[in-house]
Amino acid sequence: MLNNSLPRVAYFCMEYGLAPEFRIYSGGLGILAGDHIKTAGELGLPLVAIGLLWRHGYTQQLIGEDGRPFDVFLNSKYDFLTDTGVTVNVTVRGRNVVCKVWKTEHFGNAPLYLLDTDVPENNGPLITDRLYAGSADDRLAQEIVLGIGGIRALRALGIEVDVYHFNEGHA
Repeated sequence: MLNNSLPRVAYFCMEYGLAPEFRIYSGGLGILAGDHIKTAGELGLPLVAIGLLWRHGYTQQLIGEDGRPFDVFLNSKYDFLTDTGVTVNVTVRGRNVVCKVWKTEHFGNAPLYLLDTDVPENNGPLITDRLYAGSADDRLAQEIVLGIGGIRALRALGIEVDVYHFNEGHA
């Protein structure tokens, strides 16, 4: 039985391992975060999760004809995501970046809100293209979208929070 006096938690993480076909994670951190939000969903705990919608996710490694491994980034579309109708803006590298907010509870998880920079208003390199790819500057841009954009998304969605949990230093 859920105690209504529990604090409302916002859980921020760069990756969530909810299912193999939902390629927005690379390994241990994502599996842990996915387990946390699945358990919170099953128990009805007052938790929402914030992450990034990776269009190409994490690399998939294949072996070439020459026997050497190579990376493949697959373009992913997920029909189980719900468009919240909300967008938020953050400033990255001196330019305005629009972040569309998607939601899923498809895997029995607590509500997971994902920020997506793959929108027509943004012309330039995608920030939410590949998980853990790019330079330190690219990673900082991803962290700005997750941290600042995530807080703005919660406010725009009208979600009140008592406690913020930032998984690792990514947010």
